[in-house]
Amino acid sequence: MKFIFKKKKLACAIFFALAFSFLSAQNYRNAFGVRLGLAAGLTYKTFLTNSSALEFIAAYQVDEKGYGVTMLYEIHNYKAIGAAHMALVYGFGAHANFYPYGSQYKNRNEIFYPNNTLVVGIDGIFGIDYYVASAPINWGVDIKPMFDFVHPGFRFWDAAVSIRYVFN
Repeated sequence: MKFIFKKKKLACAIFFALAFSFLSAQNYRNAFGVRLGLAAGLTYKTFLTNSSALEFIAAYQVDEKGYGVTMLYEIHNYKAIGAAHMALVYGFGAHANFYPYGSQYKNRNEIFYPNNTLVVGIDGIFGIDYYVASAPINWGVDIKPMFDFVHPGFRFWDAAVSIRYVFN
């Protein structure tokens, strides 16, 4: 009887330890805001687990005169930096950009994108994500290299600062 009671006690302790570690590791669940960089627009981030998130970006590329949407799968590594509310972020995703008036940007092959061009490709992301605990604000700084499959080639490192309002 004592043995069964100790097993139940141990099971309850493990359950509560896991539950509280889950709650404390999650700084925020959802965030919506602006992304200011070479491609500026809106950003929405939602966490799937404590350390993985999806980020959706809708942006306008001023120099290229094009519109783009990007979806990224991101890993948030809070242990890498050692701060409770700051994470090293890295991941990958895909994008689709549309240039209704062609593009002023030349890729490495010196090709101008003609009018009504749809460009599809893959993205990477590497940066820092910080949650301001005293306010519902999240900010991030990142670089995002892109590679296009349509009109192929490496394009540029899209660098940006994102500021988001946090909500759950």
